[in-house]
Amino acid sequence: MIDAIGIGLSGLQKATEKVETSANNIANVLTPRDDGDVVDLSEEAVNLLMAEAEFKANVATIKTADELSNELLSIFDKDS
Repeated sequence: MIDAIGIGLSGLQKATEKVETSANNIANVLTPRDDGDVVDLSEEAVNLLMAEAEFKANVATIKTADELSNELLSIFDKDS
């Protein structure tokens, strides 16, 4: 159960990094870049939607692990 929670938290961290990167790119959309590339706002919108899906999936993983842990604890508690 602990591994599932750790995996979910790691996924939340990665999704947060994705949101921060996209937010930075969007905030600097008018700033010229050294490499000549421009920010594609549609790509950033897709990245934000993907991050949202990642957040939801990882939260579901954490909730499920929590529910399983609670159920397991209640089984052991009944045995006492």
